[in-house]
Amino acid sequence: MSYNLILMIHIASAIVWVGASFIFSMSVFPSLAQIPNERMIVRTTIRIMFRYLKVTFGASVTLLFSAIFLYYKNYKILLSNPILNTIILTKVFIWFIMTISYIYAYFKTKQAKSICFSGNSLKAVDMLKVIANYIFVFNIMIGFVAIYFGVMLRS
Repeated sequence: MSYNLILMIHIASAIVWVGASFIFSMSVFPSLAQIPNERMIVRTTIRIMFRYLKVTFGASVTLLFSAIFLYYKNYKILLSNPILNTIILTKVFIWFIMTISYIYAYFKTKQAKSICFSGNSLKAVDMLKVIANYIFVFNIMIGFVAIYFGVMLRS
């Protein structure tokens, strides 16, 4: 495959990952709060969260494989320049932290689902609020930092 095509796929994956978090935290989750039935809010939020996590999982796998390809394609250049190498290691660390937080969000969503179906909708809502308002917002912020470093690499 062409280097430029892989680079475009890599950038698109990063945008999908960070953009999906942004859309979910800033528009979808607040809109769900407008539903009058509490149980319906929780069940709808859980369904949306699982779909969202599937999309971001696909983006993260694509991001990983495209990053490996890009790294090995530029391996000799990166070894000779410690600044570029540091930027790449910083990006890897950021995406690793984001992946860990998404795994955490996935398991918390599964836990919220079982709590909701056992009849405690309020506790499930609180768990989902933590994910949407803190974990995803944190990922948005550090994701923009990773994208900034990616732009620095291409400059």
